[in-house]
Amino acid sequence: MEPMSRDELSGLLRREAVRFHFHVDAKIVWPARTRWARVTNISRTGMFIEIVNPPELNVKFSVYLALDTPLRLDCIVRRVIPKRGIGVTLCVPPEEKDRFASLLQVLAHGSKPAAAYPVAPVEQPRAMSAAGSGRS
Repeated sequence: MEPMSRDELSGLLRREAVRFHFHVDAKIVWPARTRWARVTNISRTGMFIEIVNPPELNVKFSVYLALDTPLRLDCIVRRVIPKRGIGVTLCVPPEEKDRFASLLQVLAHGSKPAAAYPVAPVEQPRAMSAAGSGRS
């Protein structure tokens, strides 16, 4: 394991919430614009988003994490790193609070986020299941 750089260590020591490595596509929506980006880490209070042509400092927008059921979070740009992305603070809408808490809990336990959002089984149409089983 490589030693942590001074900047990384400084960042960890000044954060109020633990950040989790978390890679997921995300749709960013702000007035008259929609862009796809990639979240690389997340915490209770913020996240880092890799994006080309990011919104400017202090711009408010919504982000939809591409989970089995998209999770909407409201964000404010707090830091822009040219050619890399943006650091944002989060505001979790009331209707998403439970799902967001579940996501952080799953990440804290080292599980995959999909485990917090199980997909209901999809039933195959009878004609397809009969054909697939060799029955006529």
